[in-house]
Amino acid sequence: MISIENYTPEFILKDVKKLQYLYGLKKEIRYAQTRTLDDSTESVAEHVYGMHICAQYFLPLENPTGTWDKAKIYEMITIHDIDEIETGDMLGYLKTKADKDAEAEAQRVVLKKIPTTMVPLIANLINEYEEQITQESRFVKALDKMEPVVECYSEKYKHIFAKNKSTIDNWRSIKDKYIKNYPYMKIFAETISLTMVEENFFYKE
Repeated sequence: MISIENYTPEFILKDVKKLQYLYGLKKEIRYAQTRTLDDSTESVAEHVYGMHICAQYFLPLENPTGTWDKAKIYEMITIHDIDEIETGDMLGYLKTKADKDAEAEAQRVVLKKIPTTMVPLIANLINEYEEQITQESRFVKALDKMEPVVECYSEKYKHIFAKNKSTIDNWRSIKDKYIKNYPYMKIFAETISLTMVEENFFYKE
């Protein structure tokens, strides 16, 4: 394992590019189809794939003893946003209590619509993720906030931040409190976020 002292800004900026290389599959379209060159959208499923990549990167760093339930982590990543089948995605810092209540109801709707053989496992994983009591659920929550750091450090996102009027305070308000207890994720996110500030990614009021 690489010591955290080796996670210099230069090292982190190189590694984020290597992770983004793996993110290339997000844009590889199947069945001989293509996306237009100016398409800068990302689906929830592509975000989930990115979380799986980030888990492979950060899990050995944050839990070098391997005591966390790895299978549960990957299963939880896959279903953690399942309510968005019904609600769609929205900017995290704009969510109200009503939005969060709607998410809880959407989870119940999803569980009624999926194959019954899948319900027990998915229901248990949803509950564990929402309760945030276990190491695995907290790690997945942190990954959910970490993955966009890798995804959004790209020139194409500058116009998206401008369109959404997303400030650095908006960005950090939904990330820092979940990432702060994971040293490698914290230094990685801090370095990329500061670099994005320097490179004028964020909206300035």
